[in-house]
Amino acid sequence: MHLSEPYIVVMVVALALLLFWWWASTRSRRQEKEIALARPSDTLETFVAPFRPEVQPIARAIYAQFQELTFSGKFPFRKSDPVVKTLSVDPEDLDEALLKVANQFDCRKPTKEEQDKFTGAETIEDYVEFINYLRPVAVS
Repeated sequence: MHLSEPYIVVMVVALALLLFWWWASTRSRRQEKEIALARPSDTLETFVAPFRPEVQPIARAIYAQFQELTFSGKFPFRKSDPVVKTLSVDPEDLDEALLKVANQFDCRKPTKEEQDKFTGAETIEDYVEFINYLRPVAVS
């Protein structure tokens, strides 16, 4: 009887973790769906339009990359969206997505000071501006 008790505890804990994971993903999907329904006319073009012309390619790349972090793959982002809160995404997944975009634009690696300064960034606009800041300067 004593050998089976630890297995029961492990099974209960595993079941609780599965239920929590299911609840969290259902909640995230619902939140994403509610936001999408509230923004029926938002598109890639309406997302990119408010950005300065020189950063619009970065905004397009981020928009496309962040779609991979969504459940539907068609989320109507806005430049003021706080990504981690809006999508309930893991910060490591966000960092990986941003690194992919930065690599597309041959960005240099940020210094420790720049990284510390960037730590407070949370909106898509913040990320676009930071990647633009790290882009190589065109030589005339």
